[in-house]
Amino acid sequence: MKCPYCGNSLSDGARYCDVCKQELPAPEAAGAEASAKPRRSHFHKLLLVLCWIACFVVLGVGVYKLMSWIDTYRIERLYTRGAYTPTQGEIQLADGRNAHSVVFYGKDGDSIFLPELNRSLTICGGIARLEIADSEWFSDDASEYDYAEVHFAPVLISQDGTQTQLPEIEYTVDVPESPLTVISPSEDGISVVTSTYPLELQVVPGSSVYVNGEDLTDRVDRSGVLDDTKVSVQPIGDNTYTIIVRTPNHKETRRDITIYRENFDINIELDDNVSTVSSEVQMTVSGTAEPGAMISVDTDYIPESLQVDMTTGRFSFIAKFNQFGNNVVRFRATMDGRADAVISFTVNYKPTLGDYADKAWKMDYAQLRLYFEQWNGRVFRCIGTIVETFIDNGLQYVVMDVGSDGERQLIVLQNYSTISSFNLGPTYDIYADVTGHYMYNSEYYPMLAARYVDLYD
Repeated sequence: MKCPYCGNSLSDGARYCDVCKQELPAPEAAGAEASAKPRRSHFHKLLLVLCWIACFVVLGVGVYKLMSWIDTYRIERLYTRGAYTPTQGEIQLADGRNAHSVVFYGKDGDSIFLPELNRSLTICGGIARLEIADSEWFSDDASEYDYAEVHFAPVLISQDGTQTQLPEIEYTVDVPESPLTVISPSEDGISVVTSTYPLELQVVPGSSVYVNGEDLTDRVDRSGVLDDTKVSVQPIGDNTYTIIVRTPNHKETRRDITIYRENFDINIELDDNVSTVSSEVQMTVSGTAEPGAMISVDTDYIPESLQVDMTTGRFSFIAKFNQFGNNVVRFRATMDGRADAVISFTVNYKPTLGDYADKAWKMDYAQLRLYFEQWNGRVFRCIGTIVETFIDNGLQYVVMDVGSDGERQLIVLQNYSTISSFNLGPTYDIYADVTGHYMYNSEYYPMLAARYVDLYD
């Protein structure tokens, strides 16, 4: 090894020249080692960058998973215990079938998809309502089943297309019976004095109907009503009629109804056209008694209207009604050596709206509270809002506030109108006649029978 400065020969490993005293350059190995250090530094930096990138990716995925879990938990809580929790209920459809309703809540424009039904419900006004008949879950021969377990897995679809699985909905449905409403006779065990009586039924369209084994299905119209049918009523006391209704996807319904016709010592029968309702204050009553029987009328009637043909037994008279609503008509047939045949039935007198309104007085609440007994039967026009409705002994009662200028004046109305549903808030215009008083919330208020109801313009 020689000194690069003066050319002096030096031993290997010397760091200074013995002659010129200059510091000698580092050996090549040292240079190679020094040149390798920068390469390792770049690698470490690259590795560090990759590690940071991996950490950010893992952290991002974790944050995304956490936010997704929080969002899922928030939606689940909102739809299970929060404001958007669906509500369920048992209802009856317009055709009489039993059904269940499920009401979903959410934002307008979003929709609820039900994959089990392949059906979407759009949320409008904050709600989306599903109504489905219980019979939809059964086959034609529903007698093979006892119940069905209904399961929905609804999916919320936002307006931007985002889909969110909502909590599942489950409920149990019993096999429904075939719907049947007996319109006429209006009540079981009704007493009549005619040899025939009109039978009117309401069933689901498409149902099969049998009465005492006779197939009357072809008499059921498209709306499911069986009318224009009369059953024979014998003077034997109770006449029992067995009605069977079979509706697809329902259990068979079997119901017995009874019509009573007394067996008199004197044969007597009313004409079929003698009605139990009247819009007039008078009504002709006619029929046929055993020839030779005398007819006398116990209730109010026009005396000169009574006519009896002793040969044929034909008779008629004009009955008079003294009150709105139910009026009893009673008359008897007499013959020597025979027990009297006493005929009694009820006629519901309801004048036309025009005649009824002509009799109406303007509401005088203070005087009505004092003189409700003396004013029994007086007609008033009642204008006000509905406070409450309730049922008492099968009759609907309506509490109305007829006060003005903020003064509360309550009356209680017995609802005999054709309106069965009242809303709280709107103003109603009701014609009603005084029937007495009623205790409501521990205080007596005037009570009237509402015959005609309408919204107030």
